[in-house]
Amino acid sequence: MKFHFEHIGPIEVADLELGDLTIIAGGNNTGKTYLVYTIYGFLKALASAWPPLPVRTRNQLEGLLNAEFSGRLAVDREEMRRLRRRTIEYAASLFSKTGISRVFSSPKTAFADACLSVELGADLPSNGEYVTLSRVDVYRVLAQYGKEKVYLDLRSGTPDPDVGRVAAGTLATSIALPDIPRPFILSAERFAISLFYKELDFTKSRLVGWLQQQAEQGSHLGHPPPLEVGRIASRYAMPVSDNIDFTRSIEDILHREGDFFAVKLHEEVKELMGGDYDSTDGVIRFKSKERDHHTFDIPLHIASSSARGLSDLYFYLRHVASKGDILFIDEPETHLDTANQVQFAHVISRLVQAGLKVLVSTHSDYLIKEINNLVMVDHLRRNGRLDRKYLSYAPGGGLGREQIRAYVAEDNSLTPCVVDQYGIDAPVFDKTIDRINRASTDLAFAVTDAEEVEK
Repeated sequence: MKFHFEHIGPIEVADLELGDLTIIAGGNNTGKTYLVYTIYGFLKALASAWPPLPVRTRNQLEGLLNAEFSGRLAVDREEMRRLRRRTIEYAASLFSKTGISRVFSSPKTAFADACLSVELGADLPSNGEYVTLSRVDVYRVLAQYGKEKVYLDLRSGTPDPDVGRVAAGTLATSIALPDIPRPFILSAERFAISLFYKELDFTKSRLVGWLQQQAEQGSHLGHPPPLEVGRIASRYAMPVSDNIDFTRSIEDILHREGDFFAVKLHEEVKELMGGDYDSTDGVIRFKSKERDHHTFDIPLHIASSSARGLSDLYFYLRHVASKGDILFIDEPETHLDTANQVQFAHVISRLVQAGLKVLVSTHSDYLIKEINNLVMVDHLRRNGRLDRKYLSYAPGGGLGREQIRAYVAEDNSLTPCVVDQYGIDAPVFDKTIDRINRASTDLAFAVTDAEEVEK
């Protein structure tokens, strides 16, 4: 999937292609978060069966459904490609007009010139492949991809023809875009959310109480309550709001097992943090591993910032994540020491190998350098030249360079990075390191000369 951005925050014009692992590096205030939030918001919209189909296509679907909302539809593969292209173009156009401002919880005027266009790079599934898509209690779609045609079997969970007509208008992403990844995001504000989500719940309950009071009193404010609500409503960007909602929901998802529960991806986070997470009576807790016969079990809000920052990742991987999802991590290195930044590169590698797509924005040279090491490990492994000592270094096998897309946010745009058998060439970090090294060398010589003069 390829994205083209125009006039979004500091970004004037930029292009980005998603890989299995996508990295956006760069300095502060260069637009990294704007791009991450925009992509997240767009994919979230598509994952929720938005937008409705273009009118002609929707009418075609409605005409093929009978009163029981069931039927078999045969579509030429080329027509399906056109449907995919029309749907994604239509979705990007609508999102540019109204969706971008909603993602940032801002007035439309703030993004009046913003534009997003999207191109699907992947072709349809292979000949003979089956894809099952569903909306619980509403419909089920089984798509069989033939050599020349795509056969769609539609079955309804309700005999109501009105529901069938509504469902026909929301089938765009299910039929035309079955391979759109479901997004989950860890925003940079995740550290504060674990501290304040209870207070946010309290504020929310006060707001609900205030609305009820206004309804009972018939509003004596001189204007309807919704206008007053607009003054005190949340100004959080959508990803931050979604983070808050996820943290609130942890107690409710503990009984579920995500697709990766059996392979224990969440154990990677436990190992990194040296402890475990749990939620009891609505309180998230962190329990450390035993060290020197000592351990501690404390509420998350008084745990270290690193433990707080990775708690949602732990619960997501254990209870929610599905193969094919895309995980957005804004500045994963925040509050991690350099050793853990290096180790987090291995966590990212494990997630990608398991079938998650990952997009990170980062300032960390340590993270990039270790990803480069994992690329070199993969290159040596594929060529049968991997030394035994590196088997324990990267037991998962490393990262393939073809899996990675990397960019530097600079000059109000994105600069693509070369990714070869040595990893990612990201000069934004090398320039800073070279400058520090040169200054350090010059100062060391100056100190030596000064000591010689004193003697």
